Amino acid sequence: MSTLKIISWNCRGSANSRTMSRIKALMRSHQPNLICLVETRSDHNRAINFCSKFTRSWHWAAIPAQGFSGGIVTLWKQRVGMVTPIATSRFALHLIISSENPSQWILTVIYNAQNIQFQKGLWMELEIFSSFDLPWILVGDFNAILTCEEHRGGRFDNYSHKSKLFNKFINNNRLFDLGYIGSPFTWCNNQIGLARRWARPDRVLANNEWVSKFESYFNKHLPRTAPDHSPLLLTATSLSQQKHRVFRFDNYWFDYNACHVNVSKAWNSRTTANPMQAITHFIAKTKSNLCKWKSKDLTPLDEHIKKVEEEILQHEALESTLDYSDLISIALRGLYNKHNALLRQNTLRLAQRAKLLWIKHGDYNSHFFHRHAKIRAHRNKVYALLTEQGDLLYDQVSIS
Repeated sequence: MSTLKIISWNCRGSANSRTMSRIKALMRSHQPNLICLVETRSDHNRAINFCSKFTRSWHWAAIPAQGFSGGIVTLWKQRVGMVTPIATSRFALHLIISSENPSQWILTVIYNAQNIQFQKGLWMELEIFSSFDLPWILVGDFNAILTCEEHRGGRFDNYSHKSKLFNKFINNNRLFDLGYIGSPFTWCNNQIGLARRWARPDRVLANNEWVSKFESYFNKHLPRTAPDHSPLLLTATSLSQQKHRVFRFDNYWFDYNACHVNVSKAWNSRTTANPMQAITHFIAKTKSNLCKWKSKDLTPLDEHIKKVEEEILQHEALESTLDYSDLISIALRGLYNKHNALLRQNTLRLAQRAKLLWIKHGDYNSHFFHRHAKIRAHRNKVYALLTEQGDLLYDQVSIS
């Protein structure tokens, strides 16, 4: 599955014929893999009746509404993979999905309560899932906003306490808001004049593990039309085509004499061009020399570290045998030093990518640096482009 599409919508009741027509129109136009509907206001029998209206290629799981409040229905296509509901509560439906990429991940569909005490209970319940070392994504209506910019009309005092708890939950569980394309608000009370209110209670959150599994993603706020909530369309893509790589100088190359030789060779070459052209030629020559040296003679750090660790294991295996000697002991100390030097180089490389060169002490947090760099790459990527004609382009070929 190279592209994952999830539609999330607070439909304000699933029995309405207009709601059913809108859902089927969304299916036809966007071809989603999963559809997450909240505030369905459907009890057990109504949820079964609602889901039976879809073809056999769709499977479903639901949380019945209590009276005229709440209710969650999630539908998924067979091609998504094996989907297993692992836990349910009044305000959240949790599904574990086994697929090709990511191999195993958790989807949590949320319709949070308005009452702040119930919200506290849900945040505590969800903290259990952050302890799982699995990709995790949360979609739905959180009935809370993060900042005062996420509402218009009325006073922020109505949101402030819920906002503090919501921000605390996101920070404590190391989640990311995946942002949006389109209108800044997903809810409107549809009143007229000064009584009109807007907010963004619907959103998509994900952890580091989920974000790192995809090359690109974007969350689009679809038109609100008749109801008071906008549907959300999340598209996450694993790109298989080869990307054009930008040349970047790694600071750990300074540890290699061949790096200095290639740079010196480039800048000492003769040229008959004027000074400005000569500098351009020298820089291009430097890049060319370093690229050739890197591809031919420089072993990738991860591969080099693995190779040295295998040599250390071979030498350490001899310590309990009669073949062990002082020469092996000396060789082993040399391998230890080499391994430490490679770890230092790898930390420097990842810290440079993560823009964290100010870190001078502490453990080798290579895993942290790698994740930080991955998040920066996603934030720097252009996922959509608005043309002068007002058209939104999403595929990378058209954007290029």
